[in-house]
Amino acid sequence: MPLVEWKPEYSVGIDAFDDDHRQLFSLLNQAYASVSARQGDLALNHILRELAYYAQTHFRAEEALMKRYGYPELPAHKAKHDYFTAQIAQFSDHFQSGQVGLIIEVTNTLQLWLTEHILQYDLAYASYYRSKDGENLPDPR
Repeated sequence: MPLVEWKPEYSVGIDAFDDDHRQLFSLLNQAYASVSARQGDLALNHILRELAYYAQTHFRAEEALMKRYGYPELPAHKAKHDYFTAQIAQFSDHFQSGQVGLIIEVTNTLQLWLTEHILQYDLAYASYYRSKDGENLPDPR
């Protein structure tokens, strides 16, 4: 059973970003399943690589769109992205140095990211875009 499931209220209304967010939900559920199966450290390398890729590509796309639309909260939003990216890099460093048991910390970080960042901060930029263009949300790619 998954830890969290995608719900329509999580949607920012931009298909490419929603797809990326669904992938983050999937990674969280993979991490949770690996903990439940007591195989967390085996799955962690894959999860960390996926998170690094997510941070690199998704954050860049979000920030480019924010810049294009003059989103006033871009600096604060980017700072949150940078913090998350640094957390993932730190987890990777710890994993590479042989630290075990990181999967629970990674799972907790992902769950917090979903609840705080996507649901609060990402939905705010979606609201901003709607205020600029009505219901026509931009295509980020």
